[in-house]
Amino acid sequence: MKGKIKDRWAIHCRCLLITCLLLSSPLITAQEAEESKQIIKAIQGLSDKDNLPDAREIVLKMIEGYNENSYKKEAFYYYNLYRRTSVDAVLHRDSIQAQLNHIKNSSDLISKFVIRPFDFSFNFARPNGESDEANVTMLLFEDYKSIFTDNLNKKRGQTIRASQNNGIFETIGHKNISSFLDEILGDINLFKENSNIMLLSFKGPLYKSNTKTYTYKLIGQKQVDGILCDEIAFFCNNMKENAFAGNLYISIEKNPKLIKAQFTFNNSESTNFLKDILLVHSFGSEGSIVMPIKQESILLVGDDANRMMAVRRTDIFLNYSFNESDNNLRWRIHRERDYFKRDSTYWTAIRPIPLTESQMQIGNLEQAADSSKRFKRLERIISLALNGSYSLAGIDGPVELGPLTHFLSYNDMEGLRVRVGGNTTIRFSDQLQLGGYLAYGTKDNRVKHQANLVYSIYPKQKYLWEYPKKLVSFTYASDLNIPGQDMLLMNRDHFAQSFTHAPTNNMSLQRIGLLTFESENSHNLTYKIGGKITYDRPMGVVKYAQAISPSDTTIIDNITSSDLILSLRFAPGERFIQRKEKRTAIRRATFELDVTYRKGMKGVFGADYGYDVINFELFKRFDVTRNIAQIDTYLSGGKIWGRVPFPLLFIPEGNQSYVFNSRAYNVMNFYEFATDRFVAGSVNTTFDWSPIRLFNKDNNIKIGVGSKIIYGPLSRANDPTYHPDLFVFNNGITPLGNIPYAEVNIGLSNIFNMLRIDYARRLTYTSTDNTEGNPITNGTILFSGSFSF
Repeated sequence: MKGKIKDRWAIHCRCLLITCLLLSSPLITAQEAEESKQIIKAIQGLSDKDNLPDAREIVLKMIEGYNENSYKKEAFYYYNLYRRTSVDAVLHRDSIQAQLNHIKNSSDLISKFVIRPFDFSFNFARPNGESDEANVTMLLFEDYKSIFTDNLNKKRGQTIRASQNNGIFETIGHKNISSFLDEILGDINLFKENSNIMLLSFKGPLYKSNTKTYTYKLIGQKQVDGILCDEIAFFCNNMKENAFAGNLYISIEKNPKLIKAQFTFNNSESTNFLKDILLVHSFGSEGSIVMPIKQESILLVGDDANRMMAVRRTDIFLNYSFNESDNNLRWRIHRERDYFKRDSTYWTAIRPIPLTESQMQIGNLEQAADSSKRFKRLERIISLALNGSYSLAGIDGPVELGPLTHFLSYNDMEGLRVRVGGNTTIRFSDQLQLGGYLAYGTKDNRVKHQANLVYSIYPKQKYLWEYPKKLVSFTYASDLNIPGQDMLLMNRDHFAQSFTHAPTNNMSLQRIGLLTFESENSHNLTYKIGGKITYDRPMGVVKYAQAISPSDTTIIDNITSSDLILSLRFAPGERFIQRKEKRTAIRRATFELDVTYRKGMKGVFGADYGYDVINFELFKRFDVTRNIAQIDTYLSGGKIWGRVPFPLLFIPEGNQSYVFNSRAYNVMNFYEFATDRFVAGSVNTTFDWSPIRLFNKDNNIKIGVGSKIIYGPLSRANDPTYHPDLFVFNNGITPLGNIPYAEVNIGLSNIFNMLRIDYARRLTYTSTDNTEGNPITNGTILFSGSFSF
């Protein structure tokens, strides 16, 4: 009985991991899988390794020659790069039918609703070489581009000639999966000080200063590609280091060259979920110039008994040239027209290696997935979970409703808020999107609405906001808004925001028209220019009132502003997953800088005020070595030139809900403070440890602590005490004083791998004496989602 249960769960795990494609990518044989293990076993098993000849001098001489003769040292170099990445399910050939029968006949919930939708894929399993395994290629990515560099003039460029992605899981987005795999597989250069793979940094064994941390032993001699080579084993002296171990094959000649390197992790326990990896780099030469000709990365998920998913990435370097002759080179990243619409004839002509038998079945697999009702139903569920939207007329329909999490919410001014919205999809147009919503409050009996039009200069494959963006957009909205928040990006009517620890009774009715052009380049530099008109009418307890004298108070019904906006964002090295217009970072940038300038134009479209505003935000993440902690730091500031009433001042973003917000002040009320100049900072530290590990050392819960502070006393220029034409502060909103506002939080994250709980407490402005009775929460429990590997 125990054996049957074990077999059943082995089958479950194998099939479940087919759905977890974000953990891996494609084709590998049992022999190759074993090679990665044998490398380490051979090195650790060298009984006389201490007596083997030391090969450090050979390695150092080879490194010196490479540094002098690398192709990257040439004044000009050009080459083509073909890259193939695939994601495969790996099955035992003799048990495919038994596994398929089990899935069809099983009545448990996991088999019925999660695994059974994939039963069609078993029909596309194809033999994996001479091994006893068969592969089903679930995803296949191919890219072909030209790369060129002019070192004399410090110019670089790329021309992307062709790109395609095939397979199932279009709901997740093939580009998203590809971006994730790029981060997992990394960009390994043995001659570089550090290379990133699996989101970790590994020491390069052929970087000169790193050779002190590695040991090199001469095993013997071996023919490699017809060249007699010294076979050298290398490994890191400290097994706990993130480093590599393997074999180097260096030509036996006066000026030795690296011909091949075959290696794996020095310590597989340093990775969280991928244990088996095999990396093979091959090099060639043209005269004295040395360059890579092929690089392979092979990853496995699963163990020997239950191998489930496999990954193979192959890079082939072609057509090297070191003489600049083409004057038409574009020294930037250029994409040829219709580069992602190349036909099969084109791909057949440029592929340096043919597709495998399993990879050739990818088109048939796609058709089978499209005709599987169970699979399409699962895709709808995944789409709903990822994007919160429901696609009409099938999973690839031209229109979708959403986000569903905003359909129902509650606040004190609107009561129960009902909202219905949606947008067209890429199936309607690959360059144009129409969208919007209608909302109604049962308490204020008012209809609100928003309409959006977005046009992409270039066609897109899944979302118009895909990297790199080049968009023209227009939005018109009429809705209630919390001052200090951007209504066009607001999240206030999310269902989770309905539960608050203070009244939401100070909103304004805003009518906004916004026209923008946004452009993003290959260096992750984004600029946006636009014009914005805002009509603002207070609808809650806060009033717009001028106190000309103690006995003469004038109520202003509304104000209008017209802004010319220029914003810049620079985030070098950022990688992300695209979810419609939102992006979730896979790898945060080296730093992230946002700068915005606004010019208020009095008299334009009835604007009441003229002013100039500039503000900035700077983010930087620090990783403490050995995965001890991760520290996120934010610094921001801003200043307003011109005399304006408090609705046009900086209003720090508060948070009255029970959902933790890393960017907002979590114990500050909405619309609580205002100022015309400020500097603010925050620090959030996540330790890879918690007190729970004192009792359970295998627990992955982490502890986090953070603090936020903002300082910026209101200047005399915008103080209504000195200027009666300005609006008096009232009903809970006050100027930020000489004492900074500060708060701290402490909590636990990664609870059940998905939940975070924090306690936040404000340290200043804890008295209600100056709040006109508006309640203040000095401390509260907050919840949020949390996930880490």
